[in-house]
Amino acid sequence: MITLSKIAQLAHVSVSTASKAFSMSNEVSEQTRNEIFRIAKEYGCFKKFYNAKYPKYVIAVICPEFYGQYYSGMVARLQSYLGELGCEVCVASTNFSGDTERELLEYYHHYSNVDGVIVIGGKSLLSSTYEIPLVSVLPAYRQPAGVCLHTDYAGALNQIICHFKSVGVEDIGFLGETQTGGKLEAFRTVMEKNGLASKWVVVHEERFEKGGYLAMEQLLQCADRPRAVICAYDHMAIGAIRRLSEAGICVPKDMLVAGLDNIPETEYLVPSLTSADFGNAQICRQAAQCVVDLLNGKEVQKEQYFSTQVFFRQSTEK
Repeated sequence: MITLSKIAQLAHVSVSTASKAFSMSNEVSEQTRNEIFRIAKEYGCFKKFYNAKYPKYVIAVICPEFYGQYYSGMVARLQSYLGELGCEVCVASTNFSGDTERELLEYYHHYSNVDGVIVIGGKSLLSSTYEIPLVSVLPAYRQPAGVCLHTDYAGALNQIICHFKSVGVEDIGFLGETQTGGKLEAFRTVMEKNGLASKWVVVHEERFEKGGYLAMEQLLQCADRPRAVICAYDHMAIGAIRRLSEAGICVPKDMLVAGLDNIPETEYLVPSLTSADFGNAQICRQAAQCVVDLLNGKEVQKEQYFSTQVFFRQSTEK
Protein backbone atom coordinates (compact mmCIF):
# COMPACT_ATOMS: atom_id res chain seq x y z
CA MET A 1 0.00 0.00 0.00
CA ILE A 2 1.49 3.34 -1.07
CA THR A 3 1.62 5.94 1.68
CA LEU A 4 1.40 9.71 1.67
CA SER A 5 5.08 9.87 2.59
CA LYS A 6 5.93 7.76 -0.48
CA ILE A 7 3.96 10.09 -2.77
CA ALA A 8 5.74 13.05 -1.20
CA GLN A 9 9.09 11.37 -1.82
CA LEU A 10 8.30 10.68 -5.49
CA ALA A 11 7.14 14.29 -5.96
CA HIS A 12 10.21 15.65 -4.12
CA VAL A 13 8.10 17.52 -1.57
CA SER A 14 7.45 17.24 2.16
CA VAL A 15 4.64 15.08 3.58
CA SER A 16 3.02 18.28 4.81
CA THR A 17 3.03 19.75 1.29
CA ALA A 18 1.51 16.56 -0.14
CA SER A 19 -1.21 16.61 2.51
CA LYS A 20 -1.99 20.27 1.78
CA ALA A 21 -2.16 19.52 -1.94
CA PHE A 22 -4.86 16.89 -1.39
CA SER A 23 -6.74 19.37 0.82
CA MET A 24 -6.59 21.95 -1.99
CA SER A 25 -4.68 24.39 0.19
CA ASN A 26 -3.72 27.70 -1.41
CA GLU A 27 -0.25 27.23 0.06
CA VAL A 28 0.58 24.70 -2.68
CA SER A 29 1.22 25.85 -6.25
CA GLU A 30 -0.90 24.45 -9.07
CA GLN A 31 2.17 22.91 -10.72
CA THR A 32 3.19 21.08 -7.53
CA ARG A 33 -0.37 19.97 -6.87
CA ASN A 34 -0.76 18.58 -10.40
CA GLU A 35 2.46 16.60 -10.06
CA ILE A 36 1.34 15.13 -6.71
CA PHE A 37 -2.08 14.26 -8.17
CA ARG A 38 -0.43 12.66 -11.22
CA ILE A 39 1.64 10.36 -9.03
CA ALA A 40 -1.34 9.45 -6.85
CA LYS A 41 -3.45 8.57 -9.90
CA GLU A 42 -0.60 6.56 -11.39
CA TYR A 43 -0.47 4.43 -8.24
CA GLY A 44 -4.26 4.17 -8.01
CA CYS A 45 -4.58 5.92 -4.66
CA PHE A 46 -5.87 9.37 -5.58
CA LYS A 47 -9.25 8.81 -3.92
CA LYS A 48 -7.55 7.54 -0.79
CA PHE A 49 -5.87 10.90 -0.11
CA TYR A 50 -8.11 13.44 -1.83
CA ASN A 51 -10.28 15.07 0.83
CA ALA A 52 -11.02 18.54 -0.49
CA LYS A 53 -14.79 18.07 -0.73
CA TYR A 54 -15.11 17.64 3.02
CA PRO A 55 -12.56 18.86 5.54
CA LYS A 56 -12.89 15.84 7.85
CA TYR A 57 -12.06 12.21 7.25
CA VAL A 58 -15.21 10.09 6.94
CA ILE A 59 -14.79 6.58 8.35
CA ALA A 60 -17.26 3.75 7.75
CA VAL A 61 -17.75 1.26 10.58
CA ILE A 62 -19.18 -2.14 9.64
CA CYS A 63 -20.42 -4.25 12.55
CA PRO A 64 -22.38 -7.52 12.84
CA GLU A 65 -25.41 -6.04 14.64
CA PHE A 66 -26.80 -3.25 16.80
CA TYR A 67 -29.07 -5.32 19.05
CA GLY A 68 -26.52 -6.49 21.60
CA GLN A 69 -24.64 -4.27 24.02
CA TYR A 70 -21.32 -5.82 23.01
CA TYR A 71 -21.18 -4.58 19.40
CA SER A 72 -23.22 -1.43 19.91
CA GLY A 73 -20.82 -0.52 22.71
CA MET A 74 -17.86 -0.95 20.37
CA VAL A 75 -19.51 1.26 17.75
CA ALA A 76 -20.16 3.94 20.38
CA ARG A 77 -16.51 3.82 21.46
CA LEU A 78 -15.26 4.03 17.89
CA GLN A 79 -17.52 7.00 17.17
CA SER A 80 -16.21 8.75 20.28
CA TYR A 81 -12.53 8.06 19.59
CA LEU A 82 -12.78 8.91 15.89
CA GLY A 83 -14.56 12.12 16.82
CA GLU A 84 -11.65 13.04 19.08
CA LEU A 85 -9.40 12.58 16.05
CA GLY A 86 -11.52 14.92 13.93
CA CYS A 87 -13.38 12.28 11.92
CA GLU A 88 -17.01 11.73 11.02
CA VAL A 89 -18.49 8.23 11.20
CA CYS A 90 -21.10 6.32 9.23
CA VAL A 91 -22.24 2.90 10.45
CA ALA A 92 -23.77 -0.17 8.82
CA SER A 93 -24.57 -3.66 10.09
CA THR A 94 -24.36 -7.05 8.38
CA ASN A 95 -26.58 -9.27 10.56
CA PHE A 96 -23.54 -11.58 10.74
CA SER A 97 -23.60 -12.10 6.96
CA GLY A 98 -20.27 -12.40 5.17
CA ASP A 99 -21.98 -11.64 1.85
CA THR A 100 -23.48 -8.42 3.20
CA GLU A 101 -20.10 -7.47 4.62
CA ARG A 102 -18.46 -7.91 1.20
CA GLU A 103 -21.22 -5.90 -0.48
CA LEU A 104 -20.74 -3.04 1.97
CA LEU A 105 -16.97 -3.07 1.45
CA GLU A 106 -17.48 -2.89 -2.32
CA TYR A 107 -19.96 -0.05 -1.91
CA TYR A 108 -17.71 1.99 0.36
CA HIS A 109 -14.72 1.37 -1.89
CA HIS A 110 -16.27 2.12 -5.28
CA TYR A 111 -19.32 4.29 -4.74
CA SER A 112 -19.04 6.13 -1.45
CA ASN A 113 -16.69 8.93 -0.49
CA VAL A 114 -15.54 7.38 2.78
CA ASP A 115 -11.82 7.69 3.49
CA GLY A 116 -11.39 4.46 5.46
CA VAL A 117 -13.24 1.45 6.82
CA ILE A 118 -13.19 -0.31 10.20
CA VAL A 119 -14.73 -3.80 10.20
CA ILE A 120 -15.76 -5.36 13.53
CA GLY A 121 -15.80 -9.16 13.79
CA GLY A 122 -15.27 -9.57 10.05
CA LYS A 123 -16.44 -12.80 8.42
CA SER A 124 -14.91 -12.18 4.99
CA LEU A 125 -11.35 -11.83 3.78
CA LEU A 126 -10.29 -8.24 3.08
CA SER A 127 -8.91 -7.76 -0.42
CA SER A 128 -5.53 -6.14 -0.98
CA THR A 129 -7.03 -4.37 -4.02
CA TYR A 130 -8.89 -1.85 -1.86
CA GLU A 131 -7.32 1.60 -2.12
CA ILE A 132 -8.75 2.95 1.13
CA PRO A 133 -7.30 2.03 4.54
CA LEU A 134 -8.89 -1.03 6.17
CA VAL A 135 -8.76 -1.91 9.87
CA SER A 136 -10.19 -5.23 11.03
CA VAL A 137 -11.20 -5.48 14.70
CA LEU A 138 -11.52 -9.00 16.16
CA PRO A 139 -11.71 -10.69 12.74
CA ALA A 140 -12.90 -14.28 12.40
CA TYR A 141 -9.83 -15.05 10.25
CA ARG A 142 -6.31 -13.76 9.79
CA GLN A 143 -6.61 -11.11 7.09
CA PRO A 144 -4.40 -10.83 4.00
CA ALA A 145 -4.85 -7.06 3.86
CA GLY A 146 -5.25 -4.10 6.15
CA VAL A 147 -4.48 -3.84 9.86
CA CYS A 148 -5.83 -6.54 12.19
CA LEU A 149 -6.46 -6.08 15.91
CA HIS A 150 -6.88 -9.34 17.84
CA THR A 151 -7.91 -10.25 21.38
CA ASP A 152 -6.91 -13.33 23.37
CA TYR A 153 -9.99 -15.51 23.88
CA ALA A 154 -7.84 -18.53 24.72
CA GLY A 155 -5.84 -16.64 27.34
CA ALA A 156 -8.97 -15.51 29.17
CA LEU A 157 -10.54 -18.97 29.04
CA ASN A 158 -7.33 -20.50 30.31
CA GLN A 159 -7.36 -18.17 33.34
CA ILE A 160 -10.93 -19.20 34.17
CA ILE A 161 -10.34 -22.92 33.63
CA CYS A 162 -7.12 -22.86 35.68
CA HIS A 163 -9.07 -21.15 38.47
CA PHE A 164 -11.67 -23.91 38.38
CA LYS A 165 -8.92 -26.54 38.54
CA SER A 166 -7.27 -24.75 41.47
CA VAL A 167 -10.45 -25.20 43.54
CA GLY A 168 -10.80 -28.85 42.53
CA VAL A 169 -13.35 -28.44 39.72
CA GLU A 170 -12.53 -30.14 36.41
CA ASP A 171 -15.98 -31.01 35.03
CA ILE A 172 -16.57 -27.80 33.08
CA GLY A 173 -19.29 -27.04 30.53
CA PHE A 174 -19.79 -24.38 27.86
CA LEU A 175 -23.01 -22.64 26.83
CA GLY A 176 -23.03 -20.77 23.53
CA GLU A 177 -25.12 -19.87 20.52
CA THR A 178 -24.71 -19.97 16.77
CA GLN A 179 -22.63 -16.77 16.54
CA THR A 180 -20.07 -17.71 19.23
CA GLY A 181 -18.13 -20.37 17.35
CA GLY A 182 -14.79 -18.65 17.89
CA LYS A 183 -15.15 -18.74 21.65
CA LEU A 184 -16.28 -22.39 21.58
CA GLU A 185 -13.26 -23.33 19.48
CA ALA A 186 -10.99 -21.57 21.98
CA PHE A 187 -12.75 -23.35 24.86
CA ARG A 188 -12.19 -26.77 23.31
CA THR A 189 -8.52 -25.98 22.64
CA VAL A 190 -7.86 -24.75 26.17
CA MET A 191 -9.71 -27.67 27.75
CA GLU A 192 -7.58 -30.09 25.75
CA LYS A 193 -4.36 -28.30 26.74
CA ASN A 194 -5.43 -28.64 30.37
CA GLY A 195 -6.07 -32.37 29.94
CA LEU A 196 -9.84 -31.98 30.25
CA ALA A 197 -12.65 -33.28 28.04
CA SER A 198 -15.22 -30.93 26.50
CA LYS A 199 -18.07 -33.21 27.51
CA TRP A 200 -20.75 -30.63 28.33
CA VAL A 201 -21.29 -28.26 25.41
CA VAL A 202 -24.64 -26.75 24.44
CA VAL A 203 -25.01 -24.42 21.45
CA HIS A 204 -28.53 -22.99 21.21
CA GLU A 205 -30.19 -21.14 18.34
CA GLU A 206 -31.59 -18.49 20.70
CA ARG A 207 -29.37 -15.60 21.77
CA PHE A 208 -28.81 -13.31 24.75
CA GLU A 209 -30.55 -14.09 28.09
CA LYS A 210 -33.14 -16.38 26.51
CA GLY A 211 -30.39 -18.35 24.80
CA GLY A 212 -28.57 -18.82 28.10
CA TYR A 213 -31.80 -19.81 29.86
CA LEU A 214 -32.71 -22.44 27.25
CA ALA A 215 -29.15 -23.73 26.90
CA MET A 216 -28.97 -24.27 30.67
CA GLU A 217 -32.37 -25.96 30.59
CA GLN A 218 -30.99 -28.35 27.97
CA LEU A 219 -27.87 -28.96 30.04
CA LEU A 220 -29.93 -29.79 33.13
CA GLN A 221 -31.65 -32.55 31.20
CA CYS A 222 -28.38 -34.52 31.05
CA ALA A 223 -28.02 -37.53 33.33
CA ASP A 224 -25.09 -35.79 34.95
CA ARG A 225 -24.10 -32.16 34.86
CA PRO A 226 -20.84 -30.20 35.20
CA ARG A 227 -19.73 -28.51 38.39
CA ALA A 228 -18.87 -25.33 36.47
CA VAL A 229 -20.07 -23.60 33.31
CA ILE A 230 -18.56 -20.89 31.09
CA CYS A 231 -21.07 -18.91 29.04
CA ALA A 232 -20.09 -17.40 25.68
CA TYR A 233 -21.04 -13.94 26.90
CA ASP A 234 -22.51 -12.31 29.98
CA HIS A 235 -26.10 -11.97 28.75
CA MET A 236 -26.22 -15.74 28.27
CA ALA A 237 -24.79 -16.20 31.78
CA ILE A 238 -27.60 -14.05 33.23
CA GLY A 239 -30.21 -16.28 31.57
CA ALA A 240 -28.39 -19.43 32.65
CA ILE A 241 -28.28 -18.33 36.31
CA ARG A 242 -32.01 -17.56 36.19
CA ARG A 243 -32.74 -21.12 35.04
CA LEU A 244 -30.47 -22.57 37.73
CA SER A 245 -32.31 -20.53 40.37
CA GLU A 246 -35.67 -21.85 39.16
CA ALA A 247 -34.29 -25.40 39.42
CA GLY A 248 -33.16 -24.80 43.00
CA ILE A 249 -29.49 -24.93 42.06
CA CYS A 250 -27.46 -22.30 43.91
CA VAL A 251 -24.63 -20.33 42.29
CA PRO A 252 -21.84 -20.74 43.29
CA LYS A 253 -22.57 -23.37 45.98
CA ASP A 254 -23.92 -25.97 43.54
CA MET A 255 -22.49 -24.69 40.25
CA LEU A 256 -19.81 -22.15 39.37
CA VAL A 257 -20.74 -19.83 36.48
CA ALA A 258 -18.52 -17.49 34.47
CA GLY A 259 -19.32 -15.18 31.58
CA LEU A 260 -17.25 -13.42 28.94
CA ASP A 261 -17.12 -9.73 27.85
CA ASN A 262 -17.43 -8.09 31.30
CA ILE A 263 -20.43 -5.87 30.61
CA PRO A 264 -21.05 -3.19 33.29
CA GLU A 265 -23.91 -5.11 34.92
CA THR A 266 -21.75 -8.10 35.93
CA GLU A 267 -20.49 -6.63 39.21
CA TYR A 268 -24.02 -5.63 40.29
CA LEU A 269 -25.69 -9.01 39.80
CA VAL A 270 -26.51 -11.30 42.73
CA PRO A 271 -24.21 -13.12 42.86
CA SER A 272 -21.77 -10.84 41.04
CA LEU A 273 -20.58 -12.51 37.85
CA THR A 274 -17.01 -13.57 37.06
CA SER A 275 -16.22 -12.38 33.53
CA ALA A 276 -13.35 -11.71 31.13
CA ASP A 277 -12.66 -8.23 29.82
CA PHE A 278 -11.21 -8.47 26.30
CA GLY A 279 -9.90 -4.92 26.26
CA ASN A 280 -12.45 -3.56 23.79
CA ALA A 281 -11.98 0.04 24.92
CA GLN A 282 -8.26 -0.13 24.18
CA ILE A 283 -8.84 -2.00 20.92
CA CYS A 284 -11.38 0.57 19.68
CA ARG A 285 -9.08 3.46 20.53
CA GLN A 286 -6.24 1.77 18.68
CA ALA A 287 -8.47 1.02 15.66
CA ALA A 288 -9.41 4.69 15.41
CA GLN A 289 -5.78 5.75 15.67
CA CYS A 290 -4.66 3.18 13.09
CA VAL A 291 -7.10 4.26 10.38
CA VAL A 292 -6.18 7.92 10.87
CA ASP A 293 -2.46 7.09 10.85
CA LEU A 294 -2.89 5.18 7.60
CA LEU A 295 -4.71 8.14 6.05
CA ASN A 296 -1.88 10.41 7.13
CA GLY A 297 0.71 8.19 5.47
CA LYS A 298 2.19 6.70 8.63
CA GLU A 299 3.45 3.14 8.95
CA VAL A 300 1.21 0.92 11.10
CA GLN A 301 1.91 -2.55 12.47
CA LYS A 302 -0.25 -4.99 10.50
CA GLU A 303 -1.01 -7.51 13.27
CA GLN A 304 -1.65 -6.28 16.81
CA TYR A 305 -2.64 -8.33 19.86
CA PHE A 306 -4.30 -7.18 23.08
CA SER A 307 -4.27 -8.85 26.46
CA THR A 308 -7.34 -9.78 28.47
CA GLN A 309 -8.20 -9.53 32.15
CA VAL A 310 -10.51 -11.83 34.11
CA PHE A 311 -12.46 -10.32 37.00
CA PHE A 312 -13.18 -13.10 39.48
CA ARG A 313 -16.36 -12.43 41.43
CA GLN A 314 -18.87 -14.26 43.63
CA SER A 315 -20.25 -16.58 40.93
CA THR A 316 -17.04 -18.65 40.92
CA GLU A 317 -16.19 -18.60 44.61
CA LYS A 318 -15.91 -22.00 46.26
